[in-house]
Amino acid sequence: MSDRLKIILAILLFIAALLLPLIGLGIGWYNWDVQTGLWIMVITFLGLFSLGGVVLFRVQDLTWLTVSLPYLFGIAYTLSPDLIPLGGDDAVVAAVGSIMAYILALRKDPRTPKWIIIPLLIGAAYMFLGGPIPGGLDELIVNILAVALAGYGIGRTAKAGGGLIEPENPTE
Repeated sequence: MSDRLKIILAILLFIAALLLPLIGLGIGWYNWDVQTGLWIMVITFLGLFSLGGVVLFRVQDLTWLTVSLPYLFGIAYTLSPDLIPLGGDDAVVAAVGSIMAYILALRKDPRTPKWIIIPLLIGAAYMFLGGPIPGGLDELIVNILAVALAGYGIGRTAKAGGGLIEPENPTE
């Protein structure tokens, strides 16, 4: 399977991970009870999100957009309505997406600064606390700042000669 098809499949799995758990919740709730519906929802989400990550790990020629997909879909999950009370599920999904993106970034370029994971995980931890602003606006702002800080670190490393940007002609 080509890298392009793997990326498309991963995106479809991530989208399915955002949508199909709601159907599982409805089926479980209708046929049994709320707790069963929640378990079906969680298992469906974890299975599809993990499978999307596995497909991305099999991509040979990673781009920075491909590397960021687990983080972006983790954040998309946090912006969806909270069916599970409190922010624990949002924090876990954002942290797992951050770790997946970090591992993919290291695979793309081993010279990626190691501290880049810190702002991403702080953004995930902030979701657990909930923040003082109701709704998802504060979490979105924190995550935008985390991504901006990580991007700044990658840019500084590239300018300082730390790599991340391969020369067009390696003989120079």
